Amino acid sequence: MCLDENNQPSKNCYGGWFYKTHAYGPEYNANFALRKHWNYVLLTASVNDKDFVAANVAAFRGKNIAVHLMTLEDTGYLDHPGEGYDLMKKLLTFVNDYHLDIQGVHIDCEPHGHPDWQEDSSQAVKNSIFQNFIRVLEECRQAVNEIRPNTTLSAAVAWWFSSHTKKGQLENGRGFDMVNEKRLDFIVPMIYDGAGGTADRVLQRAKDYLTDEAGTVIGMAAADYHGTLQSNVTTVIERSRSDFPDYFNGISIFSNHHYDDWGKDLDQVEDYN
Repeated sequence: MCLDENNQPSKNCYGGWFYKTHAYGPEYNANFALRKHWNYVLLTASVNDKDFVAANVAAFRGKNIAVHLMTLEDTGYLDHPGEGYDLMKKLLTFVNDYHLDIQGVHIDCEPHGHPDWQEDSSQAVKNSIFQNFIRVLEECRQAVNEIRPNTTLSAAVAWWFSSHTKKGQLENGRGFDMVNEKRLDFIVPMIYDGAGGTADRVLQRAKDYLTDEAGTVIGMAAADYHGTLQSNVTTVIERSRSDFPDYFNGISIFSNHHYDDWGKDLDQVEDYN
């Protein structure tokens, strides 16, 4: 997900999802991420806004921050076979045409956000939606292999897909089902919205994917910690790196615009070490 000072793949990745890119512009965006000591971003991107996306990529790369373009931010792609492939192909063709220096693409098409996935929906309905998600991962891998083969492919996933699969409530939701040569290079479990809040809770929920022996970047929300983000992140990194050195690949923060100092003058943005 990120690179070291020698431009080699690294597991010491600390970055996050980056939204609201138009609010303050590319240079502010890149400098804000730099102040937070992010070494990669999952950057929201649209093929309908090519020049602006290109300007953001250039700004982040100018700060030596790796870029993954985030796409498929709509559950509608789950209902229409081939549309995920088509959009990924368009995105990567744009990347090639504009000679963008990106490391990867990130899928943010969450099956549990589909309008038919409700708390009281049947197991069959939920599993059908989830298999469509798996199909989208495969479509995106096909597009990557055809257009830009060395591109890293990742996706946001719910923290409980693996545990529900173990219980027989889903199919193909284990970490190794999603991280393999036909689908993803990394998963990013979203451990927030009530699931996180402490380092112990994050570690417990990440454990399913890490014990599945899947390349994992742990997603944590800035808004969950009220000034204790740095200490909790440090604990999660240290323990995950110690217990799962082969599969833990870093942290993804949700997200730039949930920091209290987002939008402030850069000299007022807290410099996280």
